[in-house]
Amino acid sequence: MNSKEALRLATKHLKDYVENPYLEAELMVMKLLGINREDLYSKEYDVDENKLMEIINKRKMRYPLQYIVGQVEFFSRKFIVQEGVFIPRPETEILIEEVLKEIKGRETIIDVGTGSGIIAVTIAALRPDVKVFAIDINPLAITLAKKNSEINSAKNVYFIRGDLLSPFRGKFDIIVSNPPYIAPGEEIYPELKYEPEDAYLSPPDGLSHIKRIISDAKILLKKQGFLFLEISPHISEALLEMFPDAEIIKDLSGKERVFKLRF
Repeated sequence: MNSKEALRLATKHLKDYVENPYLEAELMVMKLLGINREDLYSKEYDVDENKLMEIINKRKMRYPLQYIVGQVEFFSRKFIVQEGVFIPRPETEILIEEVLKEIKGRETIIDVGTGSGIIAVTIAALRPDVKVFAIDINPLAITLAKKNSEINSAKNVYFIRGDLLSPFRGKFDIIVSNPPYIAPGEEIYPELKYEPEDAYLSPPDGLSHIKRIISDAKILLKKQGFLFLEISPHISEALLEMFPDAEIIKDLSGKERVFKLRF
């Protein structure tokens, strides 16, 4: 089938399963053909219908589109993603925006649980005058994050394999993290079941990882240093009860999304 027929076929099959079937159809066809959107509409291509149906059926099972196409756009930059590493979400852009507001220059920053590297790499690429240390316990995540730093020419980010903040000594200006914050049994969207559980689950109440990070941050942050955490609205009230001096920033949909604490 030609590329126009492929787009129609994919859109038809996806329309009852995803929010933007035509956009996803475009991305699938571009992935199969190895082309960009401009080429998709300026030329005509032959598409392997069997291969197309294979990924359509995976998507209908709510397998993440990002894993299918192998990349995601974040902060207007391309990041590669792969199964076994947590997928970046648009909400995390709010977290980075808040961190960028407090950077004056020459800060030392730790990104805890870097995953694909989106936080560390984005900050490092936008602010070459700072030094960013990115840590993750998952070796696959570290390998992927390194690739993303190369793709985005972020030369001032350094990668460490380890558990949360345990390897660090000394004093730092900013600690930032999108940690696991979902409690077991909490409702999740279907795509998340294909991602590594240890990247989002924090038993028993969604606060375990955050409490560990805050405890270590008290030791590692300089006086007047900042801690930024992406959070769920489900835990924002509990966090404010524990840390009444903290600030909670809402995302564009009005949900509590960023926990900000100055030490």
